[in-house]
Amino acid sequence: MQSLNTTVEAQRRERDRALRRSSVPRELAAPLSKALASTLVKVITGPRRAGKSTLAFQVLADRRFAYLNFEDDALRGETDGDELVEAIEAVYGETEFFFFDEIQNYPRWESFINKLHRRGCNLVITGSNSRLLSRELASALTGRHLPFELLPFSFPEFLLAAGSREADAAASFQRYLLWGGFPEVVLGGAEPSGYLRTLFDSVVLRDIVTRHRIRASTAMHDLLNLLINNAASRFSARSLERSLGALSTATIQKFIGYCREAYLVQDLQPYFFKPKIRLKADRKIYALDNGLISAVSQPVTANTSRLLENLVFVELVRRGFKPNRDLFYYQTRSGAEVDFLLRRGSENLELLQVTQNLSALKTREREIRALRLGAEELKPRRLTVVTLDSTERIRGADPDINVVPCRNWLTVRAWNR
Repeated sequence: MQSLNTTVEAQRRERDRALRRSSVPRELAAPLSKALASTLVKVITGPRRAGKSTLAFQVLADRRFAYLNFEDDALRGETDGDELVEAIEAVYGETEFFFFDEIQNYPRWESFINKLHRRGCNLVITGSNSRLLSRELASALTGRHLPFELLPFSFPEFLLAAGSREADAAASFQRYLLWGGFPEVVLGGAEPSGYLRTLFDSVVLRDIVTRHRIRASTAMHDLLNLLINNAASRFSARSLERSLGALSTATIQKFIGYCREAYLVQDLQPYFFKPKIRLKADRKIYALDNGLISAVSQPVTANTSRLLENLVFVELVRRGFKPNRDLFYYQTRSGAEVDFLLRRGSENLELLQVTQNLSALKTREREIRALRLGAEELKPRRLTVVTLDSTERIRGADPDINVVPCRNWLTVRAWNR
């Protein structure tokens, strides 16, 4: 017990050091702070190194709270839950909140959290595996939790972190487009390519290969590299099977699920009224941060078009649109493709197209035609083209098409959920 107390005391000092450090205010801080009044378990999920712990420290800074980080090997064993609570009480005394970081590393964590919740403890927990937390918390707590998903810095957070001025807006956007929003990259503490490549390899090894006991680790890496090299493109399990050779379609689908759970990639279905048709159709693949594309892609050259589309996808997810539930891509009856369809319930909110610019006549005709055809079929409330730097209003059939530069679009919280 004395050894456990020593571990908890060491983590208390770690907490105190973290509270003294300055940090970039996160947009999720306000809703999470408001949620502290609820007795429901507050669950923060998201990619590794996206700032989940920092967010929790921001909202708990003025509260009396105990902190345990389950990345610590000393807490990963068969430590009894009641002994953990006794150690917390011995080190911290009376507290308002328990903050448990990377809780998925604690054996049978869901039973432990459920027990504390039944005892009336106010809990904030984080985890880097989306399915693990969502699936098992849904079972253990039967809905008695509030989910908060934190992604790397949004563009406004990036500008705040980088201290960018209006004169630097174009250059700042280009850096964000290329290297994304992971805090260590944005704050200048790491060389982007090397840091992101190391982070990528670490997540693959720890959260996918080791966690799921994958023997075909080389094939897993090959699959993920292929997906990220083809971000914002269509794929099917059969086409990937032909490209890789070593994996069956069933294994490929399972591996993609693991990559999705680890917040590396997300697949997107086309919208059809019948869900069965959606499941059989080709999907599109996106990375959960543009920096991963730039760090992992071969050759290492910027593909602005796919980076732009990937950036818009990540922002839509950040705004609360759930892929394959109220966020899809759309293919018209004539085969024209619209990059994104935003829905709410049974209502089609917006069709959104992403392109570098509309200066080429062929590109302009293709993008506008796809939106018009989609509008005729779906009757959305809004039509938008996100570009690199163009601004325009294209009038014609209702509704008009709003053309907006991506860096402006990123700062306007349309359809804020």
